[in-house]
Amino acid sequence: MTARYDLHSRPPAAVLLTAVVQHMGLMAVTLVFPLLVAQAAGATPEFQARYLQLCMLAMGVATLVQCWGGRLFGLPQIGSGFLLPAVFTAAYLPAALAVARQGGLEAVAGLTIAAGLTEIVLSRLIGRLRPFLPVEIVGLTVLMIGIILGIVAYKLIVGHGTAHPLAAAETGPALAALAVMIGLALWGGARLRSVAVLAGLAVGIALHLAVQPADIAPVAPATLTPRGIVWPLVTPRFDLALIPGFLVGALACTLRGFGDMVASQKINDRDWKRPAYANIEAGVLADGIGTLVAGVIGTMGLNTYSASVGLSQATEVLARRVAIGVGVGWMILAFLPEAAKLLLKVPQGVLGAALLFASTFVVMSGIAILGQRMLDARRTLAIGLGLFLGLSFDEMRGFYTQHLPPELQPLITSSLVLGLLTALLLNALFRIGTRKAYRLSWSPAQGAAPLQAFLAETGGSEGARAEAVLRLSRIAEEFAEAATNLSPDMPVAVAARFDEYALELSFLWRGRPLKPGPAPTLDEDADEDALMNGVVLALMTRLADRLTTRTLPDGRHELTCHVDQ
Repeated sequence: MTARYDLHSRPPAAVLLTAVVQHMGLMAVTLVFPLLVAQAAGATPEFQARYLQLCMLAMGVATLVQCWGGRLFGLPQIGSGFLLPAVFTAAYLPAALAVARQGGLEAVAGLTIAAGLTEIVLSRLIGRLRPFLPVEIVGLTVLMIGIILGIVAYKLIVGHGTAHPLAAAETGPALAALAVMIGLALWGGARLRSVAVLAGLAVGIALHLAVQPADIAPVAPATLTPRGIVWPLVTPRFDLALIPGFLVGALACTLRGFGDMVASQKINDRDWKRPAYANIEAGVLADGIGTLVAGVIGTMGLNTYSASVGLSQATEVLARRVAIGVGVGWMILAFLPEAAKLLLKVPQGVLGAALLFASTFVVMSGIAILGQRMLDARRTLAIGLGLFLGLSFDEMRGFYTQHLPPELQPLITSSLVLGLLTALLLNALFRIGTRKAYRLSWSPAQGAAPLQAFLAETGGSEGARAEAVLRLSRIAEEFAEAATNLSPDMPVAVAARFDEYALELSFLWRGRPLKPGPAPTLDEDADEDALMNGVVLALMTRLADRLTTRTLPDGRHELTCHVDQ
């Protein structure tokens, strides 16, 4: 995708403001999570309004930390630097609700601090855990998040769980908003695509107010908080007996952040081939800091927002300045007493329409990430079973809550957590007994076909990235051209090794070495074979990320090529 406004661009003020409002409108959906937690703790309406002000402040600070993308006071890089706002997440909701009922908002804040510290620690281990966090599990994470967001959005649109589902005054404006978003995204042109969500929200809210004018009544002055912001509302308290659910939530948020950053890298780089792990570590670190700050402020945990990635892709506005505007915007709203209550008056169905629109792009991003790898039976089973078990949670919630051992119930808190834990455990289990090196005895007279078939089979068995295997195949084809001059009558030992970092292909033979050829010349007596071998070596060097040649003590020659995963 070629973005209309890329990461480092300076969009016009109108485009910038529109994008900021669209992202903030989409993010407002998640304020329902801390609201539910405050209600579970028995908070009064006035306390809830003050609590939501702190929640808006936490979202603003965490969003600014995530978009920083630089170093601070000699510390490692903090933040991915992408347009990737922070919002309240359902990953912590089940545990936060249970803790709020038992220990109040003080315990929620304390365990949120513990979850933030856990995610900070995990961010420093991502590189070492790479074999256990392969790209296909990241793709599964993004796919499941998109599906979950889409289902949540659909429930909001139809009024599922309300007293009057499919009410014309609620569902009608939501469907109209969705139709406007889709229409502008498909047929509106580049200029209108960037405002598709804002236009849909405006139409939906206008229709809602047209049929329910009472909702436009101003907030009564007596109900407003007396001050701009009150802090601290609660003093964090640590109750270690209630911590397991928050630790699992921190792991789920780490993987979700991982997936969101990979998706962000992909939409910001049309030549994207593999995850940039240093950027991911910095982003997960910022995500953990955001949750830590939220706990200190007194709210529940935050996470990167997959729906904003989808919105950025749909509107073609990826500029980092939008993230800065979003962060500053939420911090300003936090100091306006009436802002929290006004936000709660936005129709949930209309917000659901925006969420459903964005979630479609999240789903396709997850499918695209999965398509980067050649999935063998081992990886297919890990991903497929993880997906099926994860989706079963919402359909069989009673089964999991009633029949799981009590020790596991605090860990299995959502469909995302169940799906990811299943895929991670199966991935680790299926790694047992796998081969890491494959060998072939090949004769130059056979041509390149056996080498290409060998690489296709081994690459599929190891779930290698398809583009990396194709590059190895092209290297093998070039070597086959030269091998008839290097070792025409002797077999060549071929070895392939695969891991999560690189693919390695090596050739071992007796005969002439493969070395750079002489400078091109018109001399009829020039060694044409040496010239050709030099050209082949130059081509292979360009195809490989690293290439080495050497002569062993026993006189055999070795060529080793590396292609990064």
